Amino acid sequence: MSREAAGAAIRALREARDWSLADLAAATGVSIMGLSFLERGARKPHKGTVQKVENGLGLPAGTYSRLVVADDPAAELAQLLATSPAERDDSRTATSIVVNRHSDAEVLEAHAEAHLESLNSLMARLPAETSNEYETYIQSVIAQCVKAEMLAANSWRVAVNAGAQSTDRLMTHLESLEAIRTGLLARLPGSIGSRFDQACARSALPESVIATLLGVSTEQMWDIRNRGVIPPGALPRVRAFVEAQP
Repeated sequence: MSREAAGAAIRALREARDWSLADLAAATGVSIMGLSFLERGARKPHKGTVQKVENGLGLPAGTYSRLVVADDPAAELAQLLATSPAERDDSRTATSIVVNRHSDAEVLEAHAEAHLESLNSLMARLPAETSNEYETYIQSVIAQCVKAEMLAANSWRVAVNAGAQSTDRLMTHLESLEAIRTGLLARLPGSIGSRFDQACARSALPESVIATLLGVSTEQMWDIRNRGVIPPGALPRVRAFVEAQP
């Protein structure tokens, strides 16, 4: 009955799904350090962090709290994964984590669909282009779209590993999300992030080479292209690259 044991159960589930900490961070919006603290039980996690992790892993609300007080967190988590929502109770008969990958794929597909529906709803409420909050709103939707894309990509991998039939649908979700993201970026033609993203798409150079030209990591490349976050000192090189593309 401890945070360490509960965190170990969460880590075992993540690893069983073949997710790295970076994958889970992208899917939940929680930093890698925050996830590491939670998995190691190094400190009491914030309630919002727990909720994001539970949502990202497709777990019912309150799962982490149940794991903390459980005599056997691994068995408790296995029981939650092995039963349907209507059947979930306090039974602790399982002895190890058994990940039902077909069930996981279905849960993750539902998450991807929910994200897509939510983003379409946000798109329908876009403020007028002349309003002061227009660009800020667009950027916030883009950030949500990026998170949804990462979740859909992770879900597709889980579905492939499980041999599930939802891979085509998940790929369609992912392509729809990317279409939304690129469409939103097109509405911000003046921003350096959108111009850089378009320049990368036009360039014949692979992303790893572009990252070397800019002196940034591939993770920072992702941030520049998708969120317009440019590392200190890299702005002149980003601008030069954008201007070099036809």
